[in-house]
Amino acid sequence: MVMKHPLRFATDASLGKLGRHLRTAGFDTRCAHQSREADFWNAIGATRIVLTRAAAVRKLCQKRRHLFIQDNDPWRQMQQVMQEFKIDAAELAPFSRCLACNRRISKVARQTVRGRVPDYVWQRHSSFQVCDCCGRIYWPGSHRQRMAQRLANLFQTEGNNQP
Repeated sequence: MVMKHPLRFATDASLGKLGRHLRTAGFDTRCAHQSREADFWNAIGATRIVLTRAAAVRKLCQKRRHLFIQDNDPWRQMQQVMQEFKIDAAELAPFSRCLACNRRISKVARQTVRGRVPDYVWQRHSSFQVCDCCGRIYWPGSHRQRMAQRLANLFQTEGNNQP
C-alpha cells in the first residue's frame, strides 16, 4: 500500500522507540540516535517533520515543521503522531522499511536466504524480505503479528485506546 501522505520524519535521540515504530508502520524516519552526522538537524534536510521531546531541539528547529511529543510512552507517542497528522490505518505500509537503516525492504525468494537465517526459521517460514542496503533479513514471525496488532490498536475508538 502506498501512503497518501508521503510524510518523512526525524526523531531526536530520546525518541528511538518512536522512530522504530514509525519505520515499522512504513514511514521514512531518520533517527538522531543512529546518526553519525555531526550536524544531524542540518543533514536531514528541510522536508522532514521533526519529532522531539527536547526543548533545545524544538528551539533549533522552530522554523521547520515539527511536533513536540507529549508522552513518555512510545505507543502513546505514535497515537499523537497519527492524530496530529490525521493519518489513518489505510495509509500505513507496515513492514516495508528496514528497522536498522530505514531503507525499503523487498521480497526475495526463500532459497536466497538459506544459510543466512537459522535453520528452524528457514524450515518454518516461506516468505522473506531483505534490505538491499544493510542485508538484514525479515520474516513474518510472532513478533510481526504482535506489531501488526499494536499498529491496528492505534486506530481503535477512544474507549479502547491502549495500544
